[in-house]
Amino acid sequence: MEIERRKRRHSHIDIAPLVDVVFNLLLFFMLTFNMALDQTIPIRLPQSTTADDLSASRIVVTISRDGLIRLRNQAIPIEALSAVLRQQPGWSPDVPVHIRSDREAAVGLLVAVIDSVRHSGSKNFQVVTEKSLPGGQ
Repeated sequence: MEIERRKRRHSHIDIAPLVDVVFNLLLFFMLTFNMALDQTIPIRLPQSTTADDLSASRIVVTISRDGLIRLRNQAIPIEALSAVLRQQPGWSPDVPVHIRSDREAAVGLLVAVIDSVRHSGSKNFQVVTEKSLPGGQ
């Protein structure tokens, strides 16, 4: 005599495809986050063999080749830069201010921007460079 067995229904959900999707989303956002921080102003940064990755939260001042100073994609005259820096959301003397200057911008303008950043009360600023290979390649 044959006994017919009931098929057991498993009531679990296979989460492997969900894990794959979440991993792909995480990977996508990690790769695009650094690009999203860069502003769309086309500048060529000077190169340095000791450059650091500057992806932390920060205030970015950009000096273009033609001498325009921008903060959050808004042109700012050099005379108003220190006051505008102090009015930025989240500004404090310890928040890093990164200065991105085109390699062909006037050095005098870069020095004036550094002075304005110091006059704003900022204790932490850096001039951003691109990492280059040793030997100038």
